[in-house]
Amino acid sequence: MTAITVSPRIAPDPANLLLGRGAIYFDRFVTNTSQRQGERHLGNCTAFSTSTKAETKEKYESMDSASNLYQRAVTRQTTTLKITGDEFTPDNLAAAVNGDVETISGAGATITAEAITPVGGAILGRYYALANRNITTLTDVKQASTTLVLGTDYTADLLRGRIYLLPTSVTITPGSQLTADYVYGAYSYPAVKISTVGTVDGYVHYIPDNIKGPNWEVEVWHVQFTPSGDQGWIADDFGNWNLEGMVIVDTINHPNEPIGRLIQTT
Repeated sequence: MTAITVSPRIAPDPANLLLGRGAIYFDRFVTNTSQRQGERHLGNCTAFSTSTKAETKEKYESMDSASNLYQRAVTRQTTTLKITGDEFTPDNLAAAVNGDVETISGAGATITAEAITPVGGAILGRYYALANRNITTLTDVKQASTTLVLGTDYTADLLRGRIYLLPTSVTITPGSQLTADYVYGAYSYPAVKISTVGTVDGYVHYIPDNIKGPNWEVEVWHVQFTPSGDQGWIADDFGNWNLEGMVIVDTINHPNEPIGRLIQTT
């Protein structure tokens, strides 16, 4: 077996300057535990940074007018991570909105006389959602015993199961109750429940492939992420999501390096 020995970089040397690229992996813990589930590639990430901040106490002497610094101590240290990504997968979005991944599904069925208007009744120019999606046949939309006419009284988004009441309809009585008969096919959509957890915790692993400079691999054992920034649903550029997290020490599993470690691989 071939041994690998990487020599430490010595300064000064322009080869030590770093222009970074690489892949970020995240192993989200099972909620409220430290149980790992396997590393997941976050996709293309445009920014990844770590920051260590130390809080200090300073004592200044009072024996003369100079009042020089007499003593100084570090009282606490925090390490933070920031990630900006631009691949909108269910797992990435769940982390970005403090949520969980779920599946929205329907088995397919024939529905008769489903009430589609709220207690206050129909309002022209408004949209009303059916209980299901993937409508294959919209048989009837009715006001009492009167069948409404598609294109004259309403339009339909069959994929999403939405009925729009045309403001030009002369048949629909404002405030009346409407029902729908339809057939829908089986469907299954990935979805994300928003703000269902307090934090998203897990292990972060960065594997570099730099344009220039030494490749430093990053491992952080336990990062507690909270959402940071916006998700760009409508914008003039590609959208992105942001995560910002603080590191929790793991002295049980990593007593000699409880925060994490940097490994020079080349």
